[in-house]
Amino acid sequence: MHDWQYFFNHDRSNLNQATYRIFEPEWKAEILHWFSQKDVAKEQKEDFIQALIDFDDSCGDFYRYRAYFLAAEALSQFPECSLGDAIASQVLKWSYAYFRQDKSDWQILPKPLVKAARKTLELTDRNRVIAAFVHLVHTTESRTVLRVAAEKLGKLDPGNKSAIAALALMPITENRHGFCQRSYSLGKIGVGDETAIATLIHDIKKIPDREICTQGIMALADIADGNHAAIAALVNLMETTLNKENCCNAIAALRKIAVGNQTAIAALVKFLDINQGDRICFDASQALWQVDPGNAAVLKSLVRIVETSANAFLINRAAKYLLEIEPGNKTAIATLSKTLETSQSEGERLQAANSLLKVNSNNKIAINVLLELVKNLGQSPTDPYYTQCIAWEATRTLSQIDPSNKIAINALVDLIRTANDHYYLNLAVQDLGLLGAGNETAMATLSELIASTKDDYLLCNAAGSLGKIDPGNKVALSTLYQILETNQDESGRLYAVQNLIKIDPMNPKAIATLCQICESNPYEYESILMNAVQNLEQLDSGNNLVKEKLNEVIPILIQFIQIFQQDNENKNFNQYPTVQLSYESCLLDIANSLTKILQSEHLPQVVITLKDYLSEQFYKNNSYRYEAVFNIIWHCAENMSYPDFYKAWHN
Repeated sequence: MHDWQYFFNHDRSNLNQATYRIFEPEWKAEILHWFSQKDVAKEQKEDFIQALIDFDDSCGDFYRYRAYFLAAEALSQFPECSLGDAIASQVLKWSYAYFRQDKSDWQILPKPLVKAARKTLELTDRNRVIAAFVHLVHTTESRTVLRVAAEKLGKLDPGNKSAIAALALMPITENRHGFCQRSYSLGKIGVGDETAIATLIHDIKKIPDREICTQGIMALADIADGNHAAIAALVNLMETTLNKENCCNAIAALRKIAVGNQTAIAALVKFLDINQGDRICFDASQALWQVDPGNAAVLKSLVRIVETSANAFLINRAAKYLLEIEPGNKTAIATLSKTLETSQSEGERLQAANSLLKVNSNNKIAINVLLELVKNLGQSPTDPYYTQCIAWEATRTLSQIDPSNKIAINALVDLIRTANDHYYLNLAVQDLGLLGAGNETAMATLSELIASTKDDYLLCNAAGSLGKIDPGNKVALSTLYQILETNQDESGRLYAVQNLIKIDPMNPKAIATLCQICESNPYEYESILMNAVQNLEQLDSGNNLVKEKLNEVIPILIQFIQIFQQDNENKNFNQYPTVQLSYESCLLDIANSLTKILQSEHLPQVVITLKDYLSEQFYKNNSYRYEAVFNIIWHCAENMSYPDFYKAWHN
């Protein structure tokens, strides 16, 4: 079979008799194999490629792009194609996300097209793509295009000299935008390259005391592992810069690239001898231990920080690190133990207990401190919120020691029974749902809370947690059902649905409520609608009940895409945790979700309904709606045959 028209025989006057196997996924491998066959004439292959890139689908170019991308992929099997350079160049242009048609006209491309083009670049003739990128970095007048193209070229062809040279020679101003962007790009593609490293060294030497030096230091840390010139430059910067942050960053970079390097080791030891007690010494100690594990100067420096620093936070941090590198270090243990006994700061005591428990999970003193912190919930008259936060963190630590341990569960129970703050009470209720499976006390506590509170948000959390630790619990289900039936607030009902689906994913009442929420004024409650749609995505679309409900909600979402308008009044603020979205984000996110729940039977009507929103005039007037519609119809084109799509497009 040598005739390419077996795969593609376009006849718009008689679509049913035409052949469009080029758009059928199951034929793609066979088509690419056809291009690799040596007994197929070169002229046949050239003609097929020409037909693909010239294809005019007369329905929005969706299938034109697909045909073009297939031609580009075919180059991997037919690299001698005379049209190869032009095809690679065009696909490269579509992959930019935007490109300049002339000096006064920038065109922004739809994201699905850009994504498909970038994927095709990975599948087509690699040598042609590299050549196209090289040509671009040498000819473009745009610094932005040059930088992006050089980055992509560096990823496609690691170590490509043209990409690195283009960035190194790119003229920049010493401002944050120009300097940082070039440093960032070199850091992404210049691993081990002497030109890239030399450029970064030159840059940081010019501005050792300026904040923008940071990006150059970080880039060196990414590409200059073991490079002696880079290590020397960073050592010099550490020793001479007047900018403390640049000094810290240079130390962090040495920690990453100077393992075993004697110059760096000697410099860090000297640095610790000269500087004492400061946070920067802690950073230098960590770096020295990384580049020279076991170095005695590190232990000496950390002990000195613990014994002499006036900063309690730094003392505890140094003691914690001492325990990490030398678990039995007596100075560290003594210091943290003293913190447990004498510190007036609940936060310091919590951190000290956490550090000691990492070394010995049975440390009785540390466990007792955590229990004490939990019991002190709400006892601080000056800062109850801080105290409650500490108590909650202490409970989390107890639960991590042993998730099934009654100590952790009882701590959460006590937290629930004594908490005065609504926020931490709800956190404790939710945590109990993760830790209290099968525990009678936990189940009883949640049941009591449900019986005593009238707060619907707390009721949702309590019922959700009870349903998790006691699957099928009737109190949990009936509580959530009651909220669905009585709560007049849309966000409250949605939150009940979210908890109900977590404990009973296919619950009919939950699904029905989701659809009702979508039908109930979605244009005012767009964030609630978004949450509802995200819940629909998680359901099994093969289930008959879900499928029936999707048939109800999909037309509502399509209408939403058509007429939703921007709301600047922020009407949607409420007590429930819903996603607050911008106008454009809401449109694009709904479009993305819609493509995930659309069934094949919906696609023709979606094309018929939305195609008119893709006119050039509409793009100029409402680009976000244009992009949302383009995303949806692109999905339809990927999942419909060309004849069916053509008929829907022309109705």
